[in-house]
Amino acid sequence: MLRNKYIRQCAVAPLRRYAPVHFFPILPHNYAVCTRNMKLNIKALTYNFLIDPLLSGLRKAVAKEISGSDMVIDIACGTGTLATELAHRAGHVTGIDLDESLISFAQSRAEKKGISNVDFRVHDASNLSIYTENEFDIAVTSMAIHQFPEDLAVKILIEMKRIAGKVVIADYNCPMPRSLSGSVAFGIERIARGDHYRNFRNYMSKGGLTWFADRAGLTIRSRTINGNGVFVVAGCE
Repeated sequence: MLRNKYIRQCAVAPLRRYAPVHFFPILPHNYAVCTRNMKLNIKALTYNFLIDPLLSGLRKAVAKEISGSDMVIDIACGTGTLATELAHRAGHVTGIDLDESLISFAQSRAEKKGISNVDFRVHDASNLSIYTENEFDIAVTSMAIHQFPEDLAVKILIEMKRIAGKVVIADYNCPMPRSLSGSVAFGIERIARGDHYRNFRNYMSKGGLTWFADRAGLTIRSRTINGNGVFVVAGCE
């Protein structure tokens, strides 16, 4: 019995970093909890190490739209990479996302980096009623609109327009260039499959940001092409 207890402790020990200690009295329950937390961490780390580095140029282009005193909200902020970078230029940044695991990762990383003028919240971007009209100077969203069904995407943009004086949208350029960069972007979206890929195809068939901004009552005032023509940053009012 002592040997079995030792084996059980050895099996659990590597997982303790993923969940609080009080989750570990009973192994079956511990395993379920730890497995869930590992999956959440893997998702955040996948974004952080595989996806975010590909978008560094796009984030720099978005940051140019921000000035020192701006109050900014980052919609569908994911792991918070853009929000934390914008915090170096803005007065304050709020990042929201519906995925609790990504918000937890973003908040933890910001705290570790000692960035005090950014906070993260779990919230539905299609209902921003907790914020008043023009509460923010700028609302930004990066690489999110193409992921959503068109009705939801337009609803999110309308909410962004209501709560901020300026809306900055970063997403795929349309038409996308017939180049290696364009082929890679299409390939990445194809790998995502399912609703994500269908929404991407619909986004491109509609003409990209221009169609969505128009449906939301936004006027595009500026465009910056980025990533060898694959991405566009649109400043809207």
